[in-house]
Amino acid sequence: MQLILKLILYTLLFIIFLDAFTLYMNSHPPRYPIYVPPSKFNLRYEEVSFQSTDGVRLKGWFINGSGEGRLPTIIVCHGLGANRSDFTELSAGLSRDGYSVLIFDFRGHGESEKKASSFGYLEQNDLLGALRYVKTRNDVDKEKIGVYGFSMGGAVAILTAAETDEIKAVISDSSYTSLKEQGKRLFAGSPLPSFLFLKPLVWMYEVFFRIDADDISPVSRIGEISPRGVMIIGGGADEQMPSSDAMRLFSAAREPKEIWLIPGAVHGGTVYMAGDEYEKRVLRFLDSHFSTSHQIIRVLP
Repeated sequence: MQLILKLILYTLLFIIFLDAFTLYMNSHPPRYPIYVPPSKFNLRYEEVSFQSTDGVRLKGWFINGSGEGRLPTIIVCHGLGANRSDFTELSAGLSRDGYSVLIFDFRGHGESEKKASSFGYLEQNDLLGALRYVKTRNDVDKEKIGVYGFSMGGAVAILTAAETDEIKAVISDSSYTSLKEQGKRLFAGSPLPSFLFLKPLVWMYEVFFRIDADDISPVSRIGEISPRGVMIIGGGADEQMPSSDAMRLFSAAREPKEIWLIPGAVHGGTVYMAGDEYEKRVLRFLDSHFSTSHQIIRVLP
C-alpha cells in the first residue's frame, strides 16, 4: 500500500514538473535580434514606443506609406517567438502601395518589455495599445485601420477585432482555432497521455496569467467581426495549425470573408511558398476594403 502511494505521489510530482517546464519554455521564447530594419528597403520610418492598455512598454517601427495626407494604416502582428523584423519585407510592399504600417514587438518579444507571452490573451492589450497609438497620429486615416497577423498574431487580430470596431479589416495567416485545441496538439504523437497532462497544464496557465483559457478561442469570436472584412490564409502542409483550422475559421466567419490555402506551405512558410502572389492577394484584399468604392472581392479556395 505504501509503495502504491509513493508511485502515485511521484507520478503527480512528475506531471506537475513536466507541465510547469512545458508552460515556462513555451511562454518564455528566446528573443531573436531585430535583423531586418526598414532601411534595408529604403523606407521612410520612425522608431516608436508606446504602451499597451495594461501599461507594458512596446517598441516598433512606423513606416510611412507612399502618398500625402492621412493614409490608411495596417498594424502588423508577428507570431510566438518572432519579432517585428519578420515582416519588414511585407510591410515594404504595403508601404509602396500607399499604406502606412505600424509593425511592433509583442510583450516578451524583440525590444518590448516583459518576459512572458500569454499566447494571445494579454497580447490583445498590446494590439489595443498599438491601435490607440496610430489613432493619435495626424498622418493616419482613423477610419481606415486594418490588422495583419501571423500565427499567434493572427489569433490576436481576430480576438481584438471582435472587441472593437475600430479595426476595419483583418488578415489572419495560420492562426489557431482555440488555445485548448492547440494544447491538445502539444501532446499529439507524444507517449504521454494528454488526459493526464493537459488539464493540469491548462490550470497552471490560467493561474499564472489569471485568465480563462476558454476565452482564447478565435473560432468562437470571428463571426463578431462582420460586417468588416476578414481574410483567412492557411498552409496546405502546416502541421502546427493545419489547413483544417483555416477552414473552420472561414466557416465560422461571416461575410464579407475570403480564404486562401497555399499548397505545400508549412507553418511560417506561406509567404515563401506563395512568392509575389502573397503580396498581391493581401493588397487586393486591403484595396477592396479601403478603396472609395469598397468593392468586395471574393477569393475562393
